[in-house]
Amino acid sequence: MAGPFARRRQARKDDQELGTELWRRCNDWFARSLDRYWQVVDEARRDGSVPQDELNGLVNAGNVLAELMPTVRGLCVEARRAHPEHGLEIPQDVSDLHRVLSRAANDLATTAQAAAMFRLGQGSLDSVGRRAEKVVAGVEEAERLRPGR
Repeated sequence: MAGPFARRRQARKDDQELGTELWRRCNDWFARSLDRYWQVVDEARRDGSVPQDELNGLVNAGNVLAELMPTVRGLCVEARRAHPEHGLEIPQDVSDLHRVLSRAANDLATTAQAAAMFRLGQGSLDSVGRRAEKVVAGVEEAERLRPGR
C-alpha cells in the first residue's frame, strides 16, 4: 500500500489529468469495481472456498480486467482534454464514449458480484467469464469511440 505522500501525489496527478468531475468519476468507478473484484478473489483465496484450479481462473480473469485499467484511464484523460468538464454535464460529442465506459464499469461491478456468488456456491465460473467478456467488449467499443478518431 502506498504511503500518504505517494497517495497525495497520485491524487494531484489525477486532478490534473482527469479533473474532479465527469471523467474522474468515470475512471474511479471502473477502478473501484476492479478493486472489488480483487477483494472477492482475495477472500476466496484466504478462506479456501474455491478450489485452486478455479481460483486460478478467477485470477486470470482478474488479470485481463486489470490490463484494461490503463486503457480506461487513457480514454478518460483524452476525453477530458478534448472536452474540458463543466460539472457533470456530458458533452454531446463524447456521450456515447461516456455511456460505454459507464456500462463497462457497471459490467465490471456485476463481474465482481458474480465472482462473490461463485465463491459462495451460488453461481458458476462460466457466469464470471461471460461477465468479464462483456467488460472487455465494452472497453474495446470505447476505444473505437475514442475522441479525435
